[in-house]
Amino acid sequence: MRIVYWARLGLARAAIVERLQSVPGVELVVAESLDAAVGALPGASALVLYDAPSAEARRMVQALSEPGCTVRWMHFVSAGREGFEAAGLPTRPAISYAAGAVAPTVAEHAFALLLALGRRVPEMVQQGAQARWDRGLALRARSLEGGTMAIVGTGHIGLEIARRTRAFGMHTVGLSRRAAPAAQLDESLPMARLMDVLPRCDVLMLAVASSPDTRRLIGRDALSALKRGALLVNIARGALVDTAALCDALQSGQLAGAGLDVTDPEPLPADHALWSCPNVLISPHFAGGGSAASVARLADGVRDNLLAFMAGRALPGLVQPGSG
Repeated sequence: MRIVYWARLGLARAAIVERLQSVPGVELVVAESLDAAVGALPGASALVLYDAPSAEARRMVQALSEPGCTVRWMHFVSAGREGFEAAGLPTRPAISYAAGAVAPTVAEHAFALLLALGRRVPEMVQQGAQARWDRGLALRARSLEGGTMAIVGTGHIGLEIARRTRAFGMHTVGLSRRAAPAAQLDESLPMARLMDVLPRCDVLMLAVASSPDTRRLIGRDALSALKRGALLVNIARGALVDTAALCDALQSGQLAGAGLDVTDPEPLPADHALWSCPNVLISPHFAGGGSAASVARLADGVRDNLLAFMAGRALPGLVQPGSG
């Protein structure tokens, strides 16, 4: 079986190559570029890839939609597929993804941002650089204990965040389309109740997928409805938040701080107003990185889905069944 691995990102690359090469009967082609990946598709049965910008995704989708294309299975190493969904995912190959592989690491990063904001870590760093001892920070520090966190999106990442929230003595409210109860949550509510929940939130955590329904979900109305002085953390997608409204809420003090692993636009231009907003922490979209355990889960997920595909079994991370 010939498999094309479009290795446009370095995430888990070596481990994925090792896992795929260990499966008997696999002929692996590692393509570094889009041209090489498209050129390797004829005769291939499977494609392993990451999400890509919509223009590149569109070209790949066109190649996969050609009448003679032999690819019957696609596996996304990345959790997000926005570029391909915008391009229109092809219907013929079965599609799977890395379900929950990086969720613990992303949840850890979410708390790194949250705790740094609440405990005034950026200001500690500034004081350290100035060799200045100023206990006035204690007046601005925040504790999580006894507070309420609303988690928008209760998939793998949202539930890993909720699991950790319990350890800090917080009350957790999960919001999702189905409002399915979960042991990690104190309350499970439908997304339609978001505006009702915001006034009692000390922390608003965004972990929901980007879609037309969630674009700018957190705009001026939502930010105004939040309890004054709340903290916001976004480890999902930048488009969930109206960036101009976020800047205004930070400047006015309505929002006490924001921890952002994602922004809109992304990358954030050097002259963007968000960089100079008070008490904002921005990490360059790497919340899922830095974990050997996550790398192993990503690579194992590719192998496990491959073995299931070869055996004709249901794919563990199935997103879309193939039509042919």
